[in-house]
Amino acid sequence: MGPQSSGVDVAPRWQALAPTEANANSNVNANADLIVSHDDARVDQQWWSHFHDPALEALVREAIAGNKSLAIARARVEEARAERLRAQSALAPEVNAVASSERGNRGLLTNDKSVTVNQVALSAAWEVDLFGRNQARTAQATAILQSTEASEQAVRVALLAEVARTYFELRNLDRQIALTTSNLETQRRTLKLVEAQQRGALVSNFDVQRAAAQTSTTEARVPTLRAARDAAANRLSTLLGRTPGTLQEVGAAPQPSLDRRIVVSAPAAVIATRPDVRVAERRFAASISARKAAVAELFPNISLTALFGVQSATPFSSTPWGIGVGLVQPVLNFGRIRSQIDAADARQTQAFLAYQQTVLDALEDMESAMSAYLNEQSRNASLAAGVAQNRRAAELARVQYRYGYVGLLDVLVAERDLLNAESQQAASDASLRVDLVRIFAAAGGGWQVGEHVD
Repeated sequence: MGPQSSGVDVAPRWQALAPTEANANSNVNANADLIVSHDDARVDQQWWSHFHDPALEALVREAIAGNKSLAIARARVEEARAERLRAQSALAPEVNAVASSERGNRGLLTNDKSVTVNQVALSAAWEVDLFGRNQARTAQATAILQSTEASEQAVRVALLAEVARTYFELRNLDRQIALTTSNLETQRRTLKLVEAQQRGALVSNFDVQRAAAQTSTTEARVPTLRAARDAAANRLSTLLGRTPGTLQEVGAAPQPSLDRRIVVSAPAAVIATRPDVRVAERRFAASISARKAAVAELFPNISLTALFGVQSATPFSSTPWGIGVGLVQPVLNFGRIRSQIDAADARQTQAFLAYQQTVLDALEDMESAMSAYLNEQSRNASLAAGVAQNRRAAELARVQYRYGYVGLLDVLVAERDLLNAESQQAASDASLRVDLVRIFAAAGGGWQVGEHVD
């Protein structure tokens, strides 16, 4: 059974890329040219190469080879393939060979003598699928197989996206730890300076305690970050099929600069590409075939049979054979068949609505992912400017504090603001990569990748 229409009105263009009055005075419309949509653009199936990160590419290869959920999905495909073959077998005749040998005395039947009876026979039976019941069941099994194959592809898309997201989260936490440690060293130097000034009676113990408190607060962030980092590493190990705790250093080299401009397919192409949409569409097709099979139960079941064999019984022999035709017509079943048809109708309605909902969810995923990416671009630019400004403010505060122009509180506030700004920018840099992953995954990228990735 061919592709089924969802009946959902799909716009020819992405709304997130259309200029709006609400964003007229913001940077969102200015960043809209970072995402280009073409009708003839194809979904990037190896989207991770867009990041130019060898560590990520190695993780993708390992995940495809070792992930257990993906292996389970492959096994389900094999199960569905076997079920389709079983359904197809009902369209062909069934042939059986029978052989037996018996010796005994059957009394008057054998004239009160012991005789040996040997027989070999071939029997054949074939259901004439005149009303299409078995054909409908075969079409249903084929659609279920196609749905299972698409499910395996959907698992692959979700897996690769999760690997990339976890990897970028891990790199972000490494960067957060490095930034916090660097700022902690700066705050410790400030604390030593304040302690030296106290010994010279230039500041009070209150200033020392305030500087020490900020140092302790920053120091307390490190264990939390390391715990989150370990959790991300363990999650990544599980995705790769490794034992948690065995993943060592990942991506020690600096991350390559991000190529922020991408090309995406038109909405109709994305809907046609996403595996989860094809899963829903094939399930809907299977429900249509299931209903046809249920309706066919109202009609007669016609079967042909044949037999040919050889039989020998001392001192006689014979060649039994026979052909026949059988017909079974349901007459009285107290509504069993009608209830099966009604249930099939209800399942078909459910499958159709699920298909429509999946299409709507797919469009929502893509629109939200692009909007998040474009807005994060604007936020990232502002954060970068804020980091530069806070870094300069912190440098000026330390210099002016040494010469007595500002108090210690100004230095502590400037150092705290710098740490927060750098932390937010690092998180924003990771969010940009994660948002790109969301776009690629929402477009259905990665499902055509086999077990061996270049």
